[in-house]
Order: sequence, then C-alpha cells, then structure tokens
Amino acid sequence: MEKLFYYIPKVEVPRKVVSFREKLFWTLIVLIVYYILCQVTIYGLDPTASDYYKEMRAILAGNFASIITLGIGPIVMASIILQLLTGAKIIKFDLSTIEGRTYYQNVERLLAIIFTLIEASMLVISGQLPPRKEFIEALGFGKAASILVFQVFLGGLLIILLDDVVSKWGFGSGLSLFIAAGVSQEIMVGAFNPLPTEGGEPAGAIPAFLVSLSKGMPEFVRPGLAPDLLTVFATIIIFIICLYAQVMRVEIPLVYGRIGKFGRRFPVPLVYASNLPVIFAMALLMNFRIWATLLSTKGLNEITIFGHSITLWVIDAGGHVTGGLLYYLMPNTLFTEHLVQGILTKHEILNAIIFTIFMVITSIIFSVLWVEVSGMDAESLAKRLHEAGMQIPGFRRDERVTLRILKRYIPAVTILGGAFVGLLAAFATLTGAFGGGTGVLLLVGIIYNLYQEIASHQLMEMHPIIRKIVGERKIAF
Repeated sequence: MEKLFYYIPKVEVPRKVVSFREKLFWTLIVLIVYYILCQVTIYGLDPTASDYYKEMRAILAGNFASIITLGIGPIVMASIILQLLTGAKIIKFDLSTIEGRTYYQNVERLLAIIFTLIEASMLVISGQLPPRKEFIEALGFGKAASILVFQVFLGGLLIILLDDVVSKWGFGSGLSLFIAAGVSQEIMVGAFNPLPTEGGEPAGAIPAFLVSLSKGMPEFVRPGLAPDLLTVFATIIIFIICLYAQVMRVEIPLVYGRIGKFGRRFPVPLVYASNLPVIFAMALLMNFRIWATLLSTKGLNEITIFGHSITLWVIDAGGHVTGGLLYYLMPNTLFTEHLVQGILTKHEILNAIIFTIFMVITSIIFSVLWVEVSGMDAESLAKRLHEAGMQIPGFRRDERVTLRILKRYIPAVTILGGAFVGLLAAFATLTGAFGGGTGVLLLVGIIYNLYQEIASHQLMEMHPIIRKIVGERKIAF
C-alpha cells in the first residue's frame, strides 16, 4: 500500500509557515483555474444531453457538460466511505500522529481517484453523458465512450489536486472554495442576469420583476420560468437564518498556566461540524441517483419482498426521478412555488416530510462521524489542550478534568448542530432558494469560516508570540 501511495499525484506539504500573501495568492490562482475548467466542455458530448443533477449542482461544485462535471462528488464519497468504516471500527487510523493523519489522507485520496473513474464511467455508460452520434459512427461506441470517460476522469483528478493545493497552501479547503464559487455565480446570474430568455423576458429574477412592474402587472412568481422574486426572498431569509446560526456558540474559558494565566476562550459553535454533514448527505443522494439511473437502463427498478413487487425508482426520459421509493428522498425545489400556486400534491407533501427526516438523520450521523474522524471530539481536544499547557480556570491542570467539562458540551452540540443544519438544509431546499437552497446555507458557513481563518492568520503574523503561546501546530482554535 505504501508503494502505491508513492504513485498517487499529490501536492507537496509546505516546509515553512505559509505567509498570508502566499495563501491569498494560491487561493486566488486555484479559483481562477476552477472557473477556467468550468468553461472547458467535454469533446464529443451529445449537445442534447440534459443535467440530471441540476438541483444538486451547487453542492457538487461542478459545471455540467464541462470536464469537471463530477465536481467534488468523488472526494466527498471517499470521505463518507472512510468515515463509515472508521466509525464502525472496521478500519483503524491513529489520527493523533502526523504519520497516521498522512496515511488517512493518502487512503482518502486513493479512494477519491477510484470513485472518479467509477462515476465517470457510470455517467457515460448509463447515457447521462452520451457521445455524439457522428462520434460513435466514426469510432464506435467503445472508443467514443472511453474518450468521454477519460476527459471527465481528468477533470475529476484536477479537482482533487486543486483541493490539495488549497488545503496545504491556501485558505480553507478546495471543497468549500469550489462550492462558494459555484453558489455565488448562481446567485449573481439568477438574480441580476439581464439577458432575455426565449420568451423575451430577462433571465434574472430582479430585471424580470422590474419589467413586469413597468407593465403594471408585477409578477412575484413565474411558473416554469424560475428564478423569480419568490426565489430572491427565499434566499434572503435563508441567508439571515444562516448568519444567526453561525454566531450561536458556547465559549469555554481557558488559561495558559505557565505564563501568568494568559487566557482565551475556546468556542464550541452550534454548527460544530461545520456544514460538511450537509455536503455528505447531498452527495449520498447524488450517488443513489447515479446508481438508480444506471440500473434503470438495465431494467432493474423493482424488488420482490414476500411475493409483493416494490418499485424502487422510476426514471423518465429526462433522467428525473418521478416515482418509486427513491422519489421521496429527492429534493423538490418547486415545493414552495407549488404551495403558493395552490397546486401542491399529496406526494409532494410526503416527499417534503421524508426528505426532511432523511436530511436531519444523515446530518446527525455524519456530524458525529466527522467530529470523531477529524479529532474534534472531547477526548482528542482534552489531550491537545493539556499538551498545549491550557487548563480551565478554577480547576486543577488535569486532562481528566478538562475532558469531563468538554463532555458536557461537545457531544450534545454535535448532535444538535447536525440536526439543525440538516433541518435548515431541507427547509432551504424546499423554499427553492438559489443554489438549491442548501447552497446558500453552505455559502454563509464557508464565508464565515474563511473570514475567521483569515483573521486568525493575520493575528498570528502581527503577533508571532501568540503562535508560540497557543501552539498553532498543536491545537487549532
């Protein structure tokens, strides 16, 4: 396995503390490269191909019909598999050491590359990314499909490497950066695009509303022509709720006993596991849909239990899930629009309930798993705080005491935070906000975390003594 890791493409770890300007430079470079890759279309792709995952596109951070169609899907799926295996104690990693964390990252990167190849092949074989007819006639389906798979695989590999660059040389992570870039672009284009649609109306929600207002017939809802003003209002509401959620936290006082009781507070935010559980949950739904589409082309969409046939999924010609059990797990971004129009069906209501329950439960599970895998659990934090010379004022300097105090907050906040972001993501999706609703939730969290990291890095550069006191490499506050 170690020899295999040697051949996996990866970015070298910086041998020194990366300065603020260097981090900013590499972050901007990666962002520019990402936008360029979004415009590189797949050579030989049938122009009639439709985007089956349009409502999840902001979460996947990929641009359909480009070589980065897969986006961050394979990376997230690899992380999900590793978290589940680690949480079930099937595979054990010693994440308390540098070697253990490096080994874990190498395994995750290898899995991401494997999933990139698998998902690229499945999309082409299932007809979701079909080759052009003349391309097939000239080369045969096998060669034509192989060329498409190679392009999508190459794009996925570039995304993995760009994520590696940001994680080691930039601010935050590539996954967060790509999601923020995609959602921001969707919001700006959806809200302010003045270019006309086929019907002659502006494509942007705000220009379209102003045009209808000038005609004396203001339209808040444009059936079948979303986005509209309802989408803008939903986005603003979700944005405000997300901002409020980001500042909700419990702060545990700490002192550095060895130098005159230097103190600070350790924040335990409500969204403790960040928004990663939501990304994992949506990526899981995407993979359900990929497999369903592939199996549907083979006529496998039913199972028989105790002599009764149960339909698992019904996929229409456009690749949309229109029936079966899987339908009730899929996000419905038209829920609020249909509610306002009074055309909401019983199936849509049941879909909204089951989708919400699924998002809450899976977000809780992934929150717990992520906290354990990332070393943010009470035991790991207590150990790192003790090694850094930190203690809770009013208590003796003992790792067991710190652990007991942390256990009062972290497990409960992890579960409550997971449930909250899952519920908020489901609500945001059903409102039909930009970015599928969930994209706005992720965007706010990403920008807030990025701001905190930049502010923290600037503080460390202005006052190097703080890095020595806090122990930047030992514990991340």
